[in-house]
This record gives sequence, C-alpha cells and structure tokens, in this order.
Amino acid sequence: MKSRLKFLIVISVLCILAVVLYYHFSNSMAASKKEDGTDNTEVREIDKLLTKDLESGYPITVREVVNLYTRIQMCYYNEDLTSEELVKLAYMATAIFDDELVSNNSFDEYYSELLTEIDQYMEEGRTISRIIIDKSSDVIYSTVEGEKYASINCIYYLKTDKGTEKTTETYVLRKDSNDRWKILGWKLYEEDDD
Repeated sequence: MKSRLKFLIVISVLCILAVVLYYHFSNSMAASKKEDGTDNTEVREIDKLLTKDLESGYPITVREVVNLYTRIQMCYYNEDLTSEELVKLAYMATAIFDDELVSNNSFDEYYSELLTEIDQYMEEGRTISRIIIDKSSDVIYSTVEGEKYASINCIYYLKTDKGTEKTTETYVLRKDSNDRWKILGWKLYEEDDD
C-alpha cells in the first residue's frame, strides 16, 4: 500500500513538473518571438484581402460589396503597402466595379489617379479613422429599364493634423448578368438628395 502511494505521489509530482515546464517554455518562446519581431500571429488586413477569392466568395449583398471596397480603401490610405500589394488591391477593386465604370475608366487611369490620391493623403497627413456603412435595411433599391440598381450611404471619418473631418458618399450599384452587385459609381452625399 505504501509503495502504491509513493508511486502515485511520484506520478503526480512528475505531471505537475511537466505542466510547469511546458508553461515556462511556452511563455519564454512567445516572449523571445516578440523581442525578435518574429511574432507573426497577427494577420494584416491587406493579407486578409489578398487571400480573398472573389470567384468563389463574391459578396452577396449591396452592403457587403461596399464593405469590401471600404476595406480596400482603408488599406490604400492607411497601410504601408508595397507596389505589388497596391496593384493587386487595385485589381481587386476593379473586380467589384460595374463593367460600365471600368470601360469609362481604364485600369491605368484608375491606378494613376489612385497613386495621386494616396500621395495627397500622405502629404496632408490624412488617414481614414472610421467608416460607417448604412444598414442593409437602409439600401434603396430600384429597377430601371429592367436593370436592378441600389444605393447606399457610407460615412467616412478622416483623421488629419487639424482634427477629424466627416464626409458621406453615396454608392450606386447595379446587378450584372451573373446576379452580382457591382459598384457603378459614387458621389458626395448632399442633403438635397433625400
């Protein structure tokens, strides 16, 4: 009986020792990774976007399409992107644009204007601090000559050296032949638009 009790005590002590060593080892590895800067557990928004497959996972609703576009914009103006990442993001943005918008604005034009805007934001010290998209229930739907359209408002809060600015844009989307909502255009929201 005494030998059995000794055996249980030894096993218990070994188990506790194993747990303590594992905990200590895990914490010391995590701390050394943070010190080295090799702790890559946080995934950047740009990486999340660039791994998104629009063919199999295209946004279903008007709000989801605009949300994807605003996430792209946040990366444009807030993150330090490589030129390769910026080009990929720009192509992703044009993939959610309506064919009419793309045909009136070639990729080269869009990309050139985008670079100018990004430079302007950087020079002025502006970043997008917050974006609020209307609820799905606030989307306005219409049908014109058999084509389905929708509009939704989006509020941008821009952080500048002088404070915070607020601007509202109205996005207009149209369903394409694949039954996908695509961004046809956008404009600054004006109170008279109601």
